[in-house]
Amino acid sequence: MLLRVNHHRAIDIKNKKDDDFKKKPSKKALVVKGFRFGASRSFSSLNSSSSRASDLSTFRETCAEEDDDRRRRRQKRTKTTNSFLLFVNAMFLNAEPAFAREILTATGEVFQGGPTAPEGFDSGANFVVVFVTVLLAGYGMVTSFENQAETTEAATLDRVSKQKEYMEKYAGKSGRLGMVSSSIMSDDGDDDTKSEEDGAKVLEARGCVGVVKVLSEETCRELLEHINSAIAKDSEDRTNPNFGNVYSRKNRFDYKLDLKQPTVRKAVKEASANLRQILAKTCGNRKIGGTSSDENQIELLELAALVSDPQSSRQPVHPDTNYRQNLCAVTTFIALQDVSEAMGPTLFIPETNTLEAHKSFQENLELGGPTLLKPNVKALLKTGDGSVFDSRLLHCGTENVSESRRVLFYITYGPKNAENPNRGFSTIREEFRGRYTLEDVCA
Repeated sequence: MLLRVNHHRAIDIKNKKDDDFKKKPSKKALVVKGFRFGASRSFSSLNSSSSRASDLSTFRETCAEEDDDRRRRRQKRTKTTNSFLLFVNAMFLNAEPAFAREILTATGEVFQGGPTAPEGFDSGANFVVVFVTVLLAGYGMVTSFENQAETTEAATLDRVSKQKEYMEKYAGKSGRLGMVSSSIMSDDGDDDTKSEEDGAKVLEARGCVGVVKVLSEETCRELLEHINSAIAKDSEDRTNPNFGNVYSRKNRFDYKLDLKQPTVRKAVKEASANLRQILAKTCGNRKIGGTSSDENQIELLELAALVSDPQSSRQPVHPDTNYRQNLCAVTTFIALQDVSEAMGPTLFIPETNTLEAHKSFQENLELGGPTLLKPNVKALLKTGDGSVFDSRLLHCGTENVSESRRVLFYITYGPKNAENPNRGFSTIREEFRGRYTLEDVCA
């Protein structure tokens, strides 16, 4: 009902407006009504031919006025566009010949090129202003990043200093990483050295273990020469993707290695074969986190060289992986030269690959507490020896106060199905990520 009433009311209003229109027809309304909405109905009320001619003349004048108005608006838009083009030309392109020619606009009108810049506009001076502004903005961004990096580095050094002071005062002097034999160890090895089979048990219980002669001295010599040569070639550009991320960057860096390179391939195969039993019993152990002992389920996660040059600073104590219930990665650092105390050996805190140790470490702001009170050991390795550790274990590289470069070749393996937050950005070239298993490497 309401709709019907409103409908009739709308009709009444419309009829009233029509009556008013007929009573007082303005010139413009009559023209619009007659020629745009039905000429026969509007002009039927006109009795004389003179009136008809007069109205037709008025209509033509009105249309001409509208056309002139549209043309003026179009010319204004064209002028604005062309002024902008001239500005861009004068500022950046300086393309005077192009704008000296006549330009056919989209409206079909001809635009006659004028000066290369708007009147009173000094293109050279303004270009300098814009250039300097951009330059200063870029400099400001670089300076900001540098200041941020310096602030971060200063905070890291402060944390390292406090950790070191606390550990030396309360945890006592560092011990030496215990060693087990590898399958290539000679028969005249140290009687105190445990077997490789025991190495898996030590790794599971303590989170780290040393392995004797993971690589032969010949392989170490060849690989060290290749690494130094490759680094020298790429060192001019540290943004090169072959360089990885590392804590405490002062004179310390990671370099990702090429598995297709013959020397690297040889070293990876030799080391993996000598670690095979330990890896199968940890990365493939159901209790630790693997699905089975099958070597095709143990994935190569990292392949790189960790380089510490003279005067490199000590790293903060850290895990490579925050605590997870199950093991997700096992890393082996292999010395390509003897590593003395002065060269900055890796420091490990055994039995800190647990939930309790990580929780205590974080609750004490990584500066003290029971975790850092635990006895720690250093990996003082001979050429070819390796330190094998759970990625959840707390450790750090110590400062290199010698005059020699320390290079550790390292490989990391882990169960394919493990919860590993670092799998997508671990230190390995992208072309090899997720493509190789222990079985593939040892084949």
